[in-house]
Amino acid sequence: MRDKVGEVRNSQLISIFGPGAIMDLPDFSVIIASLDHWNKKQCEVIKEPRLQKKLKINKIYAPPALEWDPDNRLGTLPAFRFPKYMVCPKCRKLAPYHKFFIEEKRQSVYCQCEEEVKVFPARFIVACSKGHIEDFPWSFYVHSKNGNLDCKGELVLNDKGVTGSISDVEVECKECKEKRTLEDAFSGSGLPSCRGHRHWMGAWSREECTEKSRALLRGASNLYFPIVASALSIPPYTNPVHQAVAEEMERLGKMDAKEKLKVYIEDDVFPTFKDFDLDEIWQAILHQRGLGSGEEQDLLFPEWEVLHRGGVDHFESEFETEEQQVPERYVHKIAKLIMVRRLTEVRVLDGFSRIEPLPDMTSLGEEDETVKESFKASLSEKRISWRPGLITRGEGIFITLNEEELNRWEQQVESAVAPMKQEFIKYCMDRNVEGEPEFPGTRYVLLHTLSHALMRQLCLGSGYSSSSLRERIYSRTANAQKMAGILIYTATPDSEGSLGGLVELGKTEKFEEVLFHALEDARFCSGDPLCSEHKPDAIGDLNGAACHACQLAAETSCEKSNRFLDRAFLVPTVSEHSLAYFD
Repeated sequence: MRDKVGEVRNSQLISIFGPGAIMDLPDFSVIIASLDHWNKKQCEVIKEPRLQKKLKINKIYAPPALEWDPDNRLGTLPAFRFPKYMVCPKCRKLAPYHKFFIEEKRQSVYCQCEEEVKVFPARFIVACSKGHIEDFPWSFYVHSKNGNLDCKGELVLNDKGVTGSISDVEVECKECKEKRTLEDAFSGSGLPSCRGHRHWMGAWSREECTEKSRALLRGASNLYFPIVASALSIPPYTNPVHQAVAEEMERLGKMDAKEKLKVYIEDDVFPTFKDFDLDEIWQAILHQRGLGSGEEQDLLFPEWEVLHRGGVDHFESEFETEEQQVPERYVHKIAKLIMVRRLTEVRVLDGFSRIEPLPDMTSLGEEDETVKESFKASLSEKRISWRPGLITRGEGIFITLNEEELNRWEQQVESAVAPMKQEFIKYCMDRNVEGEPEFPGTRYVLLHTLSHALMRQLCLGSGYSSSSLRERIYSRTANAQKMAGILIYTATPDSEGSLGGLVELGKTEKFEEVLFHALEDARFCSGDPLCSEHKPDAIGDLNGAACHACQLAAETSCEKSNRFLDRAFLVPTVSEHSLAYFD
């Protein structure tokens, strides 16, 4: 099939609809194809040296953005039909789509039990925690209970609809009359071991797997967790010289002398370099070669240094900051207040997981211990040196806490964070996390809670929805790289990221009002006293006094999946008065 079957925004390809994700369409559903099938000629290059070094890749490509050409029937993004099993709403026939009548033009599938009835994809599939996915083994499941696996009779999927539970859904073989509800499948029995199918790479792509298959709904929220790495484009990498060098770094790999580079430029081997000074180009090459790779490449601390320095104003760099005076009321608690008038963020999809999400790749230091490579599904069958990415532009507000006051507070509340730390260790053990995971620390809980409180208040006055705001927490206690700051920003591929409504609230008098109301609202919750009395070890959610009514943010906004939050560290609550940083 080479016809257009649907549309998707570029930003969704770096999140919910990346390679390996199932996308529902009006007539059927598809699984987005792996990167092996993408046409790179239709993709623009994104230049972000730090992120490329971090992920050990040579290129970042934006998803194809060409219009569908009905004459040449050239699509932009390949996809495969999945699941293959379809169900007729009239006769309840359950069979692969090729057992029905297929309309040639639109590829819609019909059952001819009465008149032509459009069939729909089966709601159930199986997957494993290593990312493998395949159709629900209908015939095996219904016949395995009594060992009648040789029967190949026609199947029907009945839905009694009495209670609305999974026990109402029953698969039946019309030939041998075997029946079985799906209750067993969702309770963990009746399914074979995972067979290692990777349908996003092609119908026949398989690998060895020892994981247990799990029955899931086709649209389940835990079916696809994108693993996204992001970085701010900061000086000097936003400089046009660095941008030009970044685009040619793959070809510059063996360039060992400035004189040789000069000859190549004169011979028009690097035409984009002619507009720049030779010394500037050579220094940019040396600088980018000096970047660490993989685990050595720190994404957060260089951003912290640039943001903390403030005063960056360069039109071509697309990065502009303006320092403001800290409100007098909070001058002993907050060290700096900086308006980030322009910023650029690059997000790259590096893989995905199923069943359980993996930790954020940009989080401090812990990715080496907690990310299990075997549980991160690959975006391609072959080993490739590029990833799909997206460039976004926006604005934000950056604040830092007073380090001296913060150190004093950390010493006072050091024991209070112990329950959360113990629950985090248990959380990692329950999920077979390898190594010794590092707890983010007390200051991270404070910064994270303050960030959520500010985001809730900022969306009221900025004109942005709560899901449009994002956070970037800078928290580190190492002496050489101490950080304690928050960047709250909005960045989108379209013009919404530069409306100015957010950054204007970073002015001294306006931010004082925002922070005051954020802290005042955090003191009380409609769920109190239950919310304020909640402890991390109560239900294992890694939060203290935090719930949907007071602190939890949209999934797209929080960098830690709404974990490590506690209002008691921020302000006095109805149940705890001695832990607050803002007293």
